Formats: sequence, structure tokens, C-alpha cells
Amino acid sequence: MAFFRVALTAIVLVALIASSPSAAPDFSSWSAPVNLGPTINSTFAEAGPAISKDGLSLYFHSERPGGEGSTDFWVSQRASEDAPWEAPVHLGEAINTPFTEAVAALSRDEHWLFFTSDRPGGFGGNDIWASYRQHTHDPFDWQPAVNLGGGVNSAFIDSAPSYFANDDGGAPQLFFHSARPGGIGGTDIYMSELFPNGTFGPASLVAELSSPGIEQHPSIRFDGLEIFF
Repeated sequence: MAFFRVALTAIVLVALIASSPSAAPDFSSWSAPVNLGPTINSTFAEAGPAISKDGLSLYFHSERPGGEGSTDFWVSQRASEDAPWEAPVHLGEAINTPFTEAVAALSRDEHWLFFTSDRPGGFGGNDIWASYRQHTHDPFDWQPAVNLGGGVNSAFIDSAPSYFANDDGGAPQLFFHSARPGGIGGTDIYMSELFPNGTFGPASLVAELSSPGIEQHPSIRFDGLEIFF
């Protein structure tokens, strides 16, 4: 297939209710946040977590020693959801470089890992890259990452991808934020559709999600009805 450090200012929920405005979802209360402890966290920066569907693999980027460069990807595993997290392991040179790798996002089928990097071979600034693996339960099966091309990436900051598989029959979509010209604010939300030939089409501004302020790091729900940013 051919496909193939940002400050958080606010968290926003956008709900698209298919039936009627009165059909609001019923959310339970969130528990208090719990620090994952010194096994996961260090005296260096850890951020951009992504967890597997079975809850047994946790990917994140870190500036800790032992990596290839500025920030690299690491993965921690556990035997069950009740078991403690094991010591994180560096994902290796197929994913990491001496440059910055950050903000991991798994596709719903977990074959693809999308992320941001400023490594050479891109279009400028930060670009979005992706790596494929055949075996979805092997966190070290990732193949060398590829740049997602000029449909997604620009000479400006393009970052924080969120892949929507669109299982109802539409084209898969990649949401991300970008500082490219033509937006409404500092960084805005953009979307690119995956073509049948495996390449991503030209990214378009999602005006409904963008403003004169800063919008960053979209995360779309698996059914496409909600997006957090």
C-alpha cells in the first residue's frame, strides 16, 4: 500500500447526534486521575499516550535517556488489565530516529501507528508519518515508517493525527491539526480522505471545528459521532 511541543489550552467535546438534539448521550462520572507511577513516568517528559484496544500495550513518547533522539516512542505492556505495567521498552529504529517522534495514534484495527516527526524526508516543519505491522499483538513488529505525502503534509506544522476507519462504507479519514496558511487561527483542524489507491487526498479545513484561537490534537470516536480536541 502506498499510504502509505504543543501547549494544551482547552479540552472540547463536539457531539454529532444523528437522530435529534434531544437524543443526548448519557455519560457516567469520570474517576479522579491516577498517576501511572515511576514505572511509566520518569524525571523526563512523557506524553502523547495511546493504548491498545485490549488495554495491554501503552505507547507514549519520552525524552528519557536510552532513545535515539529528542523524543522517542516507548511501549509498556501488562499481562492483564489488573496487572501492573512493566518497564517501558524503546520501539527501535523502525519507528525512532535522532529527530523528534511524538503523539502516537493507533488505527482501530491496530495495524497502523500514526505519529508526528520532524525527521528528514518530509515537507517541512513537523509531518505526519505512519508505520504498519502485520501482527497486531506484537508491539515490535512495526515496519519502517513512511511519510503520508503532500495531501496531508505541508511546509508548516502538521501534527497529532487521528485515523477514522469509517466502517460504514465511506472513505477512511485522517484528522490532524496544522499551522498552514488558509486556516482561521494559529492551528486548525484538517481532514484528509484515503483514496482507493492507498494515498491520502488533499487536506481540507474543518471549519466547524476551527476558530481564530488554537485547535490541536483531535481524537475522533470510532463511530465518528464525537471528536475531542
